[in-house]
Amino acid sequence: MSDLGWKCFFIKNYVKSLKTSIGSTIEKPSDIKTVVSEMQKFRGTIEGDVCVRRVEDFISDSDRRYFVINGRVFAANSEKKIPTIVEECAKRINSKFFSVDVVERRDGVKRIVEIGDGQVSDLVGWTTERFAEIWLDEC
Repeated sequence: MSDLGWKCFFIKNYVKSLKTSIGSTIEKPSDIKTVVSEMQKFRGTIEGDVCVRRVEDFISDSDRRYFVINGRVFAANSEKKIPTIVEECAKRINSKFFSVDVVERRDGVKRIVEIGDGQVSDLVGWTTERFAEIWLDEC
């Protein structure tokens, strides 16, 4: 990881990042052992494997969640344009239903930070009514 030249790293397993204890952001690659140890301490196990991502300069509160049903992308607001990166993701992932979380960097670039199986803990900006509406559109 040192060869990557990144200033900060974000560590998570396939399911969750570490939101307690020391957190998931490290500056020295050698600290990954501590993060993994803390994940095991608080969760009992590492689910899947460990993922490493470069920490980027994201705009606070720019995160948006999209849902994909049968290749069709839906936004929390039906009036909003779907970002190209999400449309491309929907074409490449072979799944009937999943979520795509996107944030925007300070330079305007949109980044996918998570693709999930749709069993999310929060609708992030969605109303229950809008979420139900997308299913009616697909039935």
